[in-house]
Amino acid sequence: MKKRILILAGGVASRMKKVVEGLDIENELIKQADTLTKGMIGVGSHGKSLIDYQLYNAYKASFNDILILLHPNDFFTQEYYEEKMLKNEIWGLNIKFARQNIPSEREKPSGTADAVLQALKQHSEWQTGKLLILNSDNLYSTKALNFLWNSDADNALISYDRDALKFPIERIQAFAVIKSDNEGYLIKIIEKPDETVINEILATTGRIGVSMNAFKISAEQMLPYLESTDYHPVRNEKELPVSVGLCIADNPKSFYCIPLSENVPDLTSKNDLKIVQEYLINNFSFENDLD
Repeated sequence: MKKRILILAGGVASRMKKVVEGLDIENELIKQADTLTKGMIGVGSHGKSLIDYQLYNAYKASFNDILILLHPNDFFTQEYYEEKMLKNEIWGLNIKFARQNIPSEREKPSGTADAVLQALKQHSEWQTGKLLILNSDNLYSTKALNFLWNSDADNALISYDRDALKFPIERIQAFAVIKSDNEGYLIKIIEKPDETVINEILATTGRIGVSMNAFKISAEQMLPYLESTDYHPVRNEKELPVSVGLCIADNPKSFYCIPLSENVPDLTSKNDLKIVQEYLINNFSFENDLD
């Protein structure tokens, strides 16, 4: 079975495009942050992007096929990787592309559940079997990729130890937390949890696991739930955690939570650019392989 990853890179990155004064960042990075999808900003060595690093991690974890879901107005990313494939500069990975088309009545894409659905619908061979789903603006380790793929469960997600994430506390407190049963199966992903929920989970499990949107799914099992996911009443998007919740409602113990204690680099705003740059300098020694 081919090992497959779907990378979601179709968002509009509105928070990244906000003006931030006094940043110690070169002007070229600021320009890229204002014009490119977040995962393509050249925060790495020799201007390499976070997606470049994620593809390298996928290669190191022996993945074969990559599907990158793009915004319909992204005229850079596909051409960039098609050129790399022609030059055999992408470690033999087979990369395909899909577009998250935007309904005529909307200005922005319809959310992560819609992104996954459109990607799978545009490539019929991806509608069966298992695949990983990852954000383009995070960098997941080869350990995380291997844990997900090798899990015995058809569907799984990484439950990141909240105390290992190196973010400001107010940002960590806003992350979605994972509520699981005593066997480690997902009960619910809770967005914007209050202190009562946090204390309840901590008392039950002894740790707080958070979701950084790293999933493994069985495509044929999840497709009906992706199709039936409605727009969130407040955020007005079709969200992948809601699709997961619909699946769990019909199939208890269908998603296994894999605990992992490590940091996950994240590009949300311009304030993250320097942080991710320093992370890549301090944690990667394979820069020659990226060239």
